[in-house]
Amino acid sequence: MTTTLMPMGGALDERKDPTVLQEFLRRAGGKKARIVILPQASARRDTGIEYVELFKSFGAKEALSFEFRQRSEAGTAEQIKLIRKASGIFFSGGTQMRIAAVMGGTALEAEIHVAYRRGCIVGGTSAGASILSKTMIAYGNGGPTPRERIIQFSAGLGFTDKFIFDQHFRQRDRLGRLIYAVSSHPGVVGVGIDEDTAAIVEDNARLTVAGSGAVTIVDGLQITDTDVAEIEHGGAVAVSNLLVHVLTHNSVFDGRTRKASLPKKKLLVD
Repeated sequence: MTTTLMPMGGALDERKDPTVLQEFLRRAGGKKARIVILPQASARRDTGIEYVELFKSFGAKEALSFEFRQRSEAGTAEQIKLIRKASGIFFSGGTQMRIAAVMGGTALEAEIHVAYRRGCIVGGTSAGASILSKTMIAYGNGGPTPRERIIQFSAGLGFTDKFIFDQHFRQRDRLGRLIYAVSSHPGVVGVGIDEDTAAIVEDNARLTVAGSGAVTIVDGLQITDTDVAEIEHGGAVAVSNLLVHVLTHNSVFDGRTRKASLPKKKLLVD
């Protein structure tokens, strides 16, 4: 059974060109899709309802939102029943720590993992993208240069330990903090996702880009030297032999071979 994660970079074009969300729906089964929305990251009470209406307008068979904000409300019998029927699970944007705080270690989190392993696509936008990895970027600053304390890590929901996701990537100038994350643990692949863009990860290995922006891959496996462990007081971090790919729609990164490939261009005929 193929497993599929779909982190999205935020600010999705949900009305004029909803390519990313429609791809999520397609992979969840299209008109047969049963989508569960988890809006806990958002401070807005209508976020879940808006996504329910959106997925229904795209043709989903069923879309519903778990409207709770307290940890004691996570993992009810009804929620477990609905997760077991779901073909797609979607985390909204907002603040990723809210998701971890109310859901981490609960029966609901465990059941979502079971659903993921059976082939239910699990995705999210903005904060809902960051939460998908085992170690997530919880907070941080922008800027092109990696610096000590530019980033704060926390535990995510752990659907992958091979990738770490950052979002609103180019728009908020987050290259420096992703380089810092990868320099701190070169075995993990950094994935910076632009707005209105998704990085679709199949079987915890193959990553395909969808959407109007780009996905920046920061690969530290071949790093030869870095002083990331020695720098203090917010100083700049040095790193050598870092590999960076900038990939656009339909480009692919293979997490097993660590190679990227671009889509073939169609030749114009005069």
